[in-house]
Amino acid sequence: MDTADSVKDVLPSPRRQPVTVRHRLLGGLWAGLLVIALSATLVSDLLPAQGGLSAGVVSPTDITAPRQITYQSAIRTARAQDIAAARVEPIYTPPDRAQAFQQGSTAQAIADYIEAVRGDIYSSTESKAQMITAMEDVHFSPTAIEIILGLTDAQWHSVVGETLRILDSTMRREIREGQVAVVRRGISNQIGADLSEAQADIVEAWVSVLVVPNSFLDAERTEKARQEARAQVIPVEQTYVQGQIIIRRGEVVTPEQVEALEVLGLQRTRADWRQVVGRSLFAILLVLALIVYLVRLHPTICINQRALGAITALTIIFAATGKILIPIGGTLSYLVPSAAAAMLLAVLLNAELATVVTLVLSLILGFISGSLELATYTFVGGVIAALSLSRVERLAEFVWAGVLVALANVAVVLAFGLATTVRPPMELLSNGGAAVVNGVISASLTLAGFYVLSNLLGITTFLQLMELARPTSPLFKELLIRAPGTYHHSIIVSNLAERAAEEIGADPLLVRVGAYYHDIGKIRNPHFFVENQTNGHNLHDQLDDPERSARLIIEHVTEGVKLARRHGLPPPVIDFILQHHGTTVVSYFYHKACEENSGRRQVTLDDFRYPGPVPQSREAAILLLADTIEAAARANRPHGAEEVDALVRKLIAKRQGEGQLDDCEITLRDLDRIRTAFNEVLQGIYHPRIEYPSDELVPVAVPGDAERPVVAEGATGGEQRGTPDRRAVGATG
Repeated sequence: MDTADSVKDVLPSPRRQPVTVRHRLLGGLWAGLLVIALSATLVSDLLPAQGGLSAGVVSPTDITAPRQITYQSAIRTARAQDIAAARVEPIYTPPDRAQAFQQGSTAQAIADYIEAVRGDIYSSTESKAQMITAMEDVHFSPTAIEIILGLTDAQWHSVVGETLRILDSTMRREIREGQVAVVRRGISNQIGADLSEAQADIVEAWVSVLVVPNSFLDAERTEKARQEARAQVIPVEQTYVQGQIIIRRGEVVTPEQVEALEVLGLQRTRADWRQVVGRSLFAILLVLALIVYLVRLHPTICINQRALGAITALTIIFAATGKILIPIGGTLSYLVPSAAAAMLLAVLLNAELATVVTLVLSLILGFISGSLELATYTFVGGVIAALSLSRVERLAEFVWAGVLVALANVAVVLAFGLATTVRPPMELLSNGGAAVVNGVISASLTLAGFYVLSNLLGITTFLQLMELARPTSPLFKELLIRAPGTYHHSIIVSNLAERAAEEIGADPLLVRVGAYYHDIGKIRNPHFFVENQTNGHNLHDQLDDPERSARLIIEHVTEGVKLARRHGLPPPVIDFILQHHGTTVVSYFYHKACEENSGRRQVTLDDFRYPGPVPQSREAAILLLADTIEAAARANRPHGAEEVDALVRKLIAKRQGEGQLDDCEITLRDLDRIRTAFNEVLQGIYHPRIEYPSDELVPVAVPGDAERPVVAEGATGGEQRGTPDRRAVGATG
């Protein structure tokens, strides 16, 4: 069977699974269930209750707070916002330069017109006066017109020049709509003393007519500034302790007191459908945000129905727990173990997702309690919980996570307790004790839920990986017995990969186990791989068929997947087997086939290519590079740090250039750190050795040692140094 066909039967990488209509429908069902459950949780306290006071009526009885509550008073906050907005001065547009230019042009046109009228030798004085009177832009009095016509040319030019000067300087200043009259009254003060009184009157009249507003109220900017002033107002909080009188008997009820009754649930006589819709919309928005996050950043989870079920169940359970405990008030509010949800999601899925779900829970619990403190308490504790269990390799880490959550909870309680003066010391002490108990409960629930949910979700846990990493693992022992060379190759690759994973913050345990089992497919035909050819005999010489040899080399991937399934290896380990060669080419046999079939038939490159896919995770990319570099280093035997570094750089760049690293979230900085880690490990293996005196050496004959292979990358081909012999083919594949 062709290798490309056989790979269709093996497990594909999760990131390559297509999103089907079924996935979308099931995902929509989970989202709908979460919306319904969260909406029900948020609106359950909107059921009708006894009461019904309105502002302005007289209270028939004393009304006290059934529990302690701190809430943001919308009425007091709105009042403070109105005051802040009223303090904002109106904003006007800057002086319009175009307006100044336009008025100056008008003045010049008037001057030119009058100049023409004055110079008309054929018209009588009466006709000239009529022509000036007929002007639309400016209207002079008959006396002013008489003066204009009687001025000498020099006097007229002085009037024109002064008019243009004063008009220009005036229009360059800010003139608001209500300031025109004031500006006009000040024109006379700007007229030069060298003009006669009659000339000055003409200038004043002329300029006054042409002065217009050039700065107008900017309603949009003014409103924006007022809205910003409103937004900067700190919400006004109102606090009632349990038993405190809200309204006394015989007192006229104020809007603030009505608001307090509504917040405490003492005011409703019927359901407020606006609040029901608003709270439901809040739940919908939270779920939509979570969906967008999962679709964009964690598409594999979107098609994992068990994972979606776990996210939905944990969110509902802890939101409902908060809805039960928080309204009781007091110390019980601090016992909601929401950090357990973050811990479970962090250890079962990933810490980033756990942090996002923690944010959703903190918003829900903060909404239920109306308390910034409880929202912060939930968020900080959950984030600490998620980060503390982002990578778990020992059970003791659950205990340590519980301790960290307890400390974080206490820190939040102290921060808010010390920031307020109304909280008694004993209350602060009891809340701090509840915060510590919360950490213990969260860790205990996480440890119990870890064993249950990991089996239900089919998630590979660190305990499974630790079991597979033991040398006594049956499949690993079989690899040692049947393919000892491959076994030792896998050990060195695991050392390289684990060190690199630690350096870039990937999962070192997962990559170590993946390295142990990535070549188990060689168990079927171990002697077709050079590391298992101890007697110098190469089975590929007997085949003398490059295509068949390449197929045998490539089949160690598909055979490895089948063997892994048979032994129940988890999917992440199977992904390493599939992806550790990516889509590289067995170049030695490809070139050999091209040489042997030159001119006879075309050789297809895809027949010599590994089926892939290319690495889909940083861990798989590390393994691909470690496998390639270990094979090349064993073939080339670099001497000294410089040769090691040159080899590592060359092969990383080659795999990067081939596009083998395109589908994994690995950065150039990661690659540089991986290179450094590989160098450190390889330099420890291939460091220069002291040459002992010849009389202390005992010669040992090694068959075919003179023909030591120097193929840089074994079966995957690549750059070569020297002339390879055929024993090197498929070295580590």
